[in-house]
Amino acid sequence: MHSVMNYTILQRNDKGYAAAYFSGELPPLKGNEQLVCRVIRETDNAMIIPWTRCSSVGDEWSVTLDVPEGGLYRFETKVSNGESSTLEWVARASIIRHFGVGDLYLITGQSNMAGYGRDPAFDPPCLGVHLYGNNGLWDIAAHPLDNSTDSIYPENIEYCSETSPALSFARKLHNELGIPIGLVQASLGGSSLAQWDPLEDGMLYRAMLRRVEVVGSVKGVLWYQGCTDAAPGLAESYLDRFKRMVPCWRKDIGNVPFLTVQLNRVVNESEEHDRYWGLLRDAQRRAAAEMDGVYVVPAIDGSLSDGIHNDSPTNVVIGERLADVALYKIYGKVGRTAPSVVSVEYVNETNILVRFDGCNVQAIDNKAYGMNIEDAEGLADCVSATVRDGGLMVTCGRSFSLPAKFHALWRCAPPAYIPRDVFGMPMLACYGVDIT
Repeated sequence: MHSVMNYTILQRNDKGYAAAYFSGELPPLKGNEQLVCRVIRETDNAMIIPWTRCSSVGDEWSVTLDVPEGGLYRFETKVSNGESSTLEWVARASIIRHFGVGDLYLITGQSNMAGYGRDPAFDPPCLGVHLYGNNGLWDIAAHPLDNSTDSIYPENIEYCSETSPALSFARKLHNELGIPIGLVQASLGGSSLAQWDPLEDGMLYRAMLRRVEVVGSVKGVLWYQGCTDAAPGLAESYLDRFKRMVPCWRKDIGNVPFLTVQLNRVVNESEEHDRYWGLLRDAQRRAAAEMDGVYVVPAIDGSLSDGIHNDSPTNVVIGERLADVALYKIYGKVGRTAPSVVSVEYVNETNILVRFDGCNVQAIDNKAYGMNIEDAEGLADCVSATVRDGGLMVTCGRSFSLPAKFHALWRCAPPAYIPRDVFGMPMLACYGVDIT
């Protein structure tokens, strides 16, 4: 068990408490003196846990306290001669500041979760949103979250990270829930699914588990990965491999939810790459639809800092969308999810009805930007999309015949205008949905 340090956030249990372990070197004691400790709430200096005797073995002391959710707290020790009434006049032996009890989330995946945004955007740090970093220390969470300075995790060392979606995610949860939020950095730019899968390479997974051994249990996982796997031989199997990976993680870290992000755009001129990008996006959409406790948000309407990485304003938006999904699906509060295609129904040789889960979806100016039907004759552009019967009536630019499939927003560079629900949430991209 690892001792609480400054800025530590502990995961609360189902009863709203955390077992907080503190330890250190004993100060000099005389006669019947003993080391005692207490916990103070920093906002109002109220005593949360009264003076409690610490245990000692040799030159070391330790104590485990059941601390209620909330904070931030101060832990302090003093040397007592058995008369509690005199403790206010006794010097402190040690002090730990700014620790709390709330919810912890693992930051996992590749560069867009590590965060490569390089633009100005309002995304400030705040007390109550803290980070266990690559240096093995807790601190206030601030960009870059994936900082390799003094890293004790050599598997994760990189030098390009800047802004990440994780900070705005944690800040929104902290503001809405009123509890501290801890982030545990474990991501790495360019990483493949295989590096996270314990049944394949698993190198980054093992590095992540070493962090979990330090911070203890977590509430959930932030996962943004897939660019590296949007390639021949990998994109086709991504869904099956992801479905295999998640249960392996849950066996080791508990049955935690996965909050995921569907791939944004990438600068590209190859139709072959378009198809692999579409396959990967659809695998991410289907994973959320077919797996318990897996959720996905869109990034497809965001802008970039370079050819593939989200810019800083987009990272703020993605983080807030992840928080919206968490508030709704994990905490049972007001939040939002992204509309996803659940079926595509054949109407006639030029029309299909696309149905969604969630709220009604509206296309911009009734245009079917980025939508295609593919049959034996190849790809055909769709020309209009109007609200009809709780879905979108989509009209193809030519007649088509079954069997056929529907693609939407699947290319590496999708259109600027994305269909959205009535709350403004963009629909998830899809690829290869059977028309029935």
